[in-house]
Amino acid sequence: MRQIPAPCGWSVGATAVAVILLAAMPVERTCAVDLLGLYAGAAIGQSHVQADASGFTAGDFKQNHSAFKVMAGVRPISPVGAELDYIDLGHPSGNISGQQADVTMKGEAAFGLLYLPVPIADVYAKLGLARLQSTVNSSYVVPGLGTCVGNAPNCAVRPFRLDRAEIRFAAGVGAQYKLGPWALRAEYERFDAAGRNPSLLSAGLTWTFF
Repeated sequence: MRQIPAPCGWSVGATAVAVILLAAMPVERTCAVDLLGLYAGAAIGQSHVQADASGFTAGDFKQNHSAFKVMAGVRPISPVGAELDYIDLGHPSGNISGQQADVTMKGEAAFGLLYLPVPIADVYAKLGLARLQSTVNSSYVVPGLGTCVGNAPNCAVRPFRLDRAEIRFAAGVGAQYKLGPWALRAEYERFDAAGRNPSLLSAGLTWTFF
């Protein structure tokens, strides 16, 4: 029987190996995406900044402000993931016990994420630790030197600055809707910092790149 030679010098065995390798490449890429799920993203929203001024005055600071965060995470298997965030809750102004005040609050957080088996969208809860650095600038009335009504001569007001950097618990809930490698995300997060519980409500976008 006449044998037909393989074209262009390729052996039948080499051709078969090449076909198998080409066919396997997309499968390997898909598995890598499923197994790693590395993503990055950013979000903007509104913070509710809370802080106390223990040691200077008994009042609390509570104001809303625009805020943002950036995040990077991994979802190695469908039910669980992990995420690192940089959070800036803004620089709102207000008052503490009737005195002008302003607060800055920003820092890093590490979360574990648990995804719930909900169809269409991903719904998840997150729990972790946050290191938030807060600065409170305000003033206080010196005890025993008047009530500071009008131009009272015995009134004495002293400025103060309170800097704190604390590692405390943080938690949140969220949902995301995937569009290929992109995902639209909405979250609510609450922190234990500056003697109170500041929070962040945000909407953002993530991209899964590997």
